[in-house]
Amino acid sequence: MVDFITAIAGACGVAFGAAVQAVVAWFNNKATHEEHSVDMLREAQTELKDTMADMNLLWEHNRALIDHIYRGAPPPPPNPPEGLFKHDN
Repeated sequence: MVDFITAIAGACGVAFGAAVQAVVAWFNNKATHEEHSVDMLREAQTELKDTMADMNLLWEHNRALIDHIYRGAPPPPPNPPEGLFKHDN
């Protein structure tokens, strides 16, 4: 009977240890995913900033081309703006 009680106690200890380990692993995994998502958000914001800057430069260049055509100006058309699609990062 003592062996049976010892086996039950040992099994309960193993189950409790496994549950504690699973909870700790879940919290660590959650923290890792949160850090990873913050990094991904920062990267997306940087890419969006660069994309918006390129879109503004393209709009200005297109506006200059349209004005050039509307005025009937002779060739050559205006040059594209400096820094278009050139990023430091």
